[in-house]
Amino acid sequence: MAQPFSFGFSGDDIEEDPDDVSSSNNYEDTTMGEDSPPPIKAQAHDLDELLATLPPQISYGYLTTTSPKGFKARLPRRELFDVKMQLMAEDEGNSTNPLAGLENSDLQTNVYEGGYKTWECSIDLIRFLLDRGPRKDLDDLVRVHHVIEMGCGTALPTCLLFQYAIKNGLPMSFTLTDYNVDVLRLATLPNLFLTWISTLGATESPFSIDNKNPLAQEGVRMDTGDIEVTPELLSNFKTSLSSIGINLTLISGSWLPTPALLSLIPSVPEQNTFILASETIYSPSSLAAFTEAMVELMKRVKSGKAIVAAKRVYFGVGGSVDGFREECAKKGCVAYEMEFEGLESQGVRRCLVEVQMY
Repeated sequence: MAQPFSFGFSGDDIEEDPDDVSSSNNYEDTTMGEDSPPPIKAQAHDLDELLATLPPQISYGYLTTTSPKGFKARLPRRELFDVKMQLMAEDEGNSTNPLAGLENSDLQTNVYEGGYKTWECSIDLIRFLLDRGPRKDLDDLVRVHHVIEMGCGTALPTCLLFQYAIKNGLPMSFTLTDYNVDVLRLATLPNLFLTWISTLGATESPFSIDNKNPLAQEGVRMDTGDIEVTPELLSNFKTSLSSIGINLTLISGSWLPTPALLSLIPSVPEQNTFILASETIYSPSSLAAFTEAMVELMKRVKSGKAIVAAKRVYFGVGGSVDGFREECAKKGCVAYEMEFEGLESQGVRRCLVEVQMY
């Protein structure tokens, strides 16, 4: 019998990798001028086709974090240098800069939306999920049918829930959207794949199994390593998810026009939907597009809730939590900042915003 979706996660605690957690405000101008290319049309991607693009070997590390109440999460994620190596290896000279966005800035309008990096607000969201779990006066996440992460990037908040669903045999749907399809295939899906591997038993898991390594022989879990991506492992990944009843939908492209995006996201009116997002309201244009899509997703189900992690103000590009709350009010939903001890920051103040329909 599966246990309730209580977010009672645990794991080993190590320091976070400061080189792969972005707190930068290195944004380019996000306003769309007359010469700007049009937004990318939203497109759903076949899981088998994305899996086929995985390299023979993936280098991984761990993001580990502890919530204010002491709950710990240890989530495997693909190393950023490994992503860069694959992009360079795939480049056939057709691109003037195969690493667009990765070398000079965090965001480039209509080019790269920062998805390869793990942002501070994503970690805030993970800590919140660890600490608070569902609010009993609103809904019980054991009944959630569908988790949607918008602007998912490395998708670590979803990976936390994905890991729990696998361990407890909870049939659920997970939809992940990102502007860049390369982010989905090079970061999002590899992290989901690594998360599944992390749930395997010691005799099944290829993590840190290296008979030449004395630490592995002594049963000490490694903090970095490489995974050989075999056809058997990929097949077992798909079979495992199917046997549990876990469905994955991966969508690239723009949130607008909203009907085009929504047509790709599976949904039935009876579903309870939980929407996650981090750093999606950094500019007025992004804020407006995100809010419209989020609200329409909640409108079409009987119970929907969103939790958005963001900085209070995005200096230089115009996005803000106050602007987001105003936009939500215009569209018939209520958005309010949640109290959470894990948001202390020496830089720009961060917050979590809960959104529901009136």
